[in-house]
Amino acid sequence: MGPCYARSVIQQELFQDEDYYFQIDSHMRFIQDWDKICIEQFRKCKSPKPILTTYASSYSLPKEYVPGEPDCAVLASSKALTILCADTFGDQNQDDPFLRIKTRMCRSDFGHVPPLALFWTARFAFSRGIVVHEVPYDPHLEYLFFGEEIGMAARLWTAGWDLFSPTKVIAYHLGSRAHRHWFRQVQTTAEKVEQERRAKYRLCGLLGTPWPQGSQLHQAPVHPYGLGSVRSLADYEKFAGVDFKLLVVNERARTGGLAAELFPPQWAEEEREKIMLSSQLKDVESWAGKGGNLAAQQQILKTQIGSTVAQSAAQQTEAEKSKAVDLARLRLQALRAQLPEGGAKVHLELSRAFVQLAQLEGSSGGSAEALRQSLVHVTAAREWEPPDDETAASWEAATLLAEASAKIAQTQFAEAKAILHKALRSVVEALAESASSAQRLAHDILEAIHIAHEKTDDRKGLETFSRSLQDLLAALPEALGAGREVPQQVPILSAADKPPDDGFAPDLKCRLLERLILIFIATGHEKDLKSVRQIYQQFRLARESPNLQKLLAMLQSSGHLLTP
Repeated sequence: MGPCYARSVIQQELFQDEDYYFQIDSHMRFIQDWDKICIEQFRKCKSPKPILTTYASSYSLPKEYVPGEPDCAVLASSKALTILCADTFGDQNQDDPFLRIKTRMCRSDFGHVPPLALFWTARFAFSRGIVVHEVPYDPHLEYLFFGEEIGMAARLWTAGWDLFSPTKVIAYHLGSRAHRHWFRQVQTTAEKVEQERRAKYRLCGLLGTPWPQGSQLHQAPVHPYGLGSVRSLADYEKFAGVDFKLLVVNERARTGGLAAELFPPQWAEEEREKIMLSSQLKDVESWAGKGGNLAAQQQILKTQIGSTVAQSAAQQTEAEKSKAVDLARLRLQALRAQLPEGGAKVHLELSRAFVQLAQLEGSSGGSAEALRQSLVHVTAAREWEPPDDETAASWEAATLLAEASAKIAQTQFAEAKAILHKALRSVVEALAESASSAQRLAHDILEAIHIAHEKTDDRKGLETFSRSLQDLLAALPEALGAGREVPQQVPILSAADKPPDDGFAPDLKCRLLERLILIFIATGHEKDLKSVRQIYQQFRLARESPNLQKLLAMLQSSGHLLTP
């Protein structure tokens, strides 16, 4: 029946006039003494009828995690204050016209006095228990998802309740649905779809939104599920900076009623959201729910992601793939023609070329043979002396990387990770020796480490590289010509800052620093974010490179590095 109906049942059957009422999602984690902190924050709110509400911080779980097993949640390290802001209205020509709410990271802690909020979220709402009687959940909003929060915000505010943002991180929310089922998976009949349609009409009547476009206004719910009588809907629209009839979002709504300079640049948030959406599209269960069936997936794609799916789902045509395979085979023929005179370098290039061919051929039998040949040529390369332009360490790193790449393609990830440990230690030594290929190798090894752990969702495994990564970071200032640079403060990007000009491809040094930063971020640990801070302080290149400036802005939009 959906979340609104479920929350109505909870209020009707479980609430027993307790002093406080705390509504949350089921998939949450909390800090120690969360209850005391909620009450402490609540008492600081400057209103006789306050509600603390926030989307909270986030946490993640390994894909293979089974509920009930020992908890292995990785909590987000950001302690920045999150502010509820308006995003955009839904497409009134498609599924619904309701306002979407999002969270933005804020630089101020407001002296730990909760500031007024414009919006409300069902994920975290702490208030006095009397709210259940004054503004009860509407049980007639079956299967409604989008619209729940803005509808309740309008009802609560017009009933005289004031909304506030907590100034401390109290809770963590699991965004991925891969570990749980979702109610869309049981909404499989025409009758249930019709129930949702009626719920949308009911909410449109509440908010004064004509929908579908051109239709007459639907009837609004009556007491006790209608608007309050203390303040008007028009006053709430003015307060929140939105127009429910014209579907307009003003700047006040986009900044949650706060000054724009308290937030990172809007363009950085948009870039980060694109990356997150792309990641979600690759992992269906993260948004369709555990075991989500095809019908549920199609419904979610339609209602949540819309036309971006078609743009993101473009794939290489069979003709293009066939052409790429032919070119890879021609390259192999050309390399084989250079044997045996070509020696070690040609064997290494053949190893890489066979991995490329295997990746193009996918899971076919030819792919398995190509990977076997790749490993044969790695072995052959090691039988030769290192080329004249390589040191023993750089050649060791190069052959280990080639072997690891083949193992990754074979999905033998445990072996690949063990090999990459050795490769990383070797390339640190090669950087100290100023080997000509060391920077390229360091970049490619970091990329392989990232891929191997991303494919296995293995954050814990990344932690085992910590010591070698720190050794690499220590070697980079001299290797990149930054040994004499005086460390500077981390730049703080504001809403007024324009996107950096990234029309030029970043050079190898920039890509190497970027790859190292991405690995430090991926672990999710605060100590590794300190290493990211160190990179921006130590390297002028990191502070001035357009790509790394953009990455810094996205980090700040997620609540990290908000202080110099």
